[in-house]
Amino acid sequence: MKSGLNRSLQYWFAISIFILVVISAVSYTIITNLLESRKLVDHSNEVILKLERVMSHVKDAETGQRGYMLTDRKVFLQPYRDAYQNSAFLLTQVQQLTANNLYQQHYVVLARRLLNEEANLMDNMIQKEQTRDTIYVDDLMLGKTIMDSLRKVVSKMEKEETELLRIQLRELNKYNSLTPVVIIITSIAAVAISLLFFLNISRGIDEKETMQKLLESKEKETARANKELSAAIEDLRSLNEEYIVSNENLNESRHSLQTLNNELEERVNLRTTELQESEKRLRNIMDTIPQIAWTSTPDGGVNFYNKRWFEYTGLDFEESKAWGWKNVIHPDDLQYNLDQLKLILEEGIGGEFEVREKSRTGEYRWHLIRMQPVRNDDGSIRLWAGTATDIQELKLLQQQKDDFISIASHELKTPVTTLKASLQLIEMQRSKLSDEKLYDMITRANKSVNKVTSLIEGLLNVSKFHHGQFNLNKSEFDLMKLIDDCRNDITVPRAFTILVSGDRELKINADAGRIEQVLTNLISNAVKYAEDSKTIRINVKKTNAEVKVSVIDHGPGISSEKIPFLFNRYYQVETDGNKSSGLGIGLYICSEIIKKHNGKIGVETMPGKGSTFWFTLPV
Repeated sequence: MKSGLNRSLQYWFAISIFILVVISAVSYTIITNLLESRKLVDHSNEVILKLERVMSHVKDAETGQRGYMLTDRKVFLQPYRDAYQNSAFLLTQVQQLTANNLYQQHYVVLARRLLNEEANLMDNMIQKEQTRDTIYVDDLMLGKTIMDSLRKVVSKMEKEETELLRIQLRELNKYNSLTPVVIIITSIAAVAISLLFFLNISRGIDEKETMQKLLESKEKETARANKELSAAIEDLRSLNEEYIVSNENLNESRHSLQTLNNELEERVNLRTTELQESEKRLRNIMDTIPQIAWTSTPDGGVNFYNKRWFEYTGLDFEESKAWGWKNVIHPDDLQYNLDQLKLILEEGIGGEFEVREKSRTGEYRWHLIRMQPVRNDDGSIRLWAGTATDIQELKLLQQQKDDFISIASHELKTPVTTLKASLQLIEMQRSKLSDEKLYDMITRANKSVNKVTSLIEGLLNVSKFHHGQFNLNKSEFDLMKLIDDCRNDITVPRAFTILVSGDRELKINADAGRIEQVLTNLISNAVKYAEDSKTIRINVKKTNAEVKVSVIDHGPGISSEKIPFLFNRYYQVETDGNKSSGLGIGLYICSEIIKKHNGKIGVETMPGKGSTFWFTLPV
């Protein structure tokens, strides 16, 4: 019964609340729309009022301007200026009030522009009045035109706002007429609901007394149930004590497990730190070595480069990682590189090979590639470590050595063959040869022997320079006499003339034989490379504490790119695409001799205008 009563009361209460909520929502909507309509009406009235004030201020401005123009009294100017400022301020307010009306915004911008034009025109006429300049009828007509346009724009804005006001007033009147009806209906509904709710409550009180008696009997039954529940609770309390003891044991086990876990984590962290430090030391070591170095995965994909790689190639890691290094290898060496790498990875024992790698400047240089495996404890390959050593200079030296051996073989073979042929002819025809013919053959044989001797002497000098065994035998001598003797001893074609100029009283302390060797080489080169020169000049000049000897020819000269290599060992100058005879060690020996004397040697040349080889010696 009590449950049925409660449900009935709840039913009527729910219906009442629902009806009241519906009526309240309708009333709220109507009142809200009423207030909103009132607000919109006030807004439109405010806009219209400000527009009227704009035109009022504009008229005040015209009045002030005309007053000044007619009376020339400046007292009219202040109201005139204030009127334009107030009009501009009011237009700004109107622009803010009509921010949601694009049509009005357009006219506000137009009105502001016309107002500025009118103000500028008025200021111009006032300035002309002040300076007594002529004010033309066109100026007055323009002002009238601008003012008429401004009035039209403001009039359109007022008309637009008035139309909005009319619509809003119609909505306001509609809600004004609905509001009393809604209030009356709401009041009647509230009274009716209150009466119905009162009747239901009265009926519920009668039912409540009946329910009270039923409740008392139920309470007795509940008391008996409570006793039984208390006994059950006591049993539950004992079970809970056992649970607490088990929980404490579980906590102790959990604590022990946590301690063990912490120890394991510390060991793992320590091991990880040690590995990181070891890897960091390895990478620091690899960054400090002069060679390019890297590490790669067991399948050959690179996962680390040292700094030297990035400095040499100009690439970043993203461009180089995995197999990006292939872009650096010379196209002619790439397949060979891949074949060698594949062989090393398959055999798993390391290896080395040579390839050309491109630098950041685009130059390809020879490198010696070495790779070795780094293994795990079980013998499996953990990673590969590789280095690339620049062997460009070694390659060049090797090439120079090969070229030198080829040149030396050729140069030595020619005089030896000539000498052998001459000796064979002498042996075969010694009884038939005249003294003159025999003398000629012996002379040729001696020339060949002298040439071989000269070549061997040059090679011995190079060897002495290389091993630091080259010594000087210095003495004081007349430098100009030595030059004259050297000039007379050199056999030159009849077309050549050797001219000597300079200080003939100059004496120096040096190794006369070595200086003669230098002069002989420079003069011979001038004859050899400047066939069209005809005249070779030798100039001796003393400056401060040194003497400078110059050998000057008027031959074809030497191109600038060859000059840095002229005094290098085994270097030969090409003329017309062909190398001249010789081992390419003459100028190198000259350079070493002059350096031993603490002097300097060099060349000044210009293609097509000849060359000047010079050296200096301390006096």
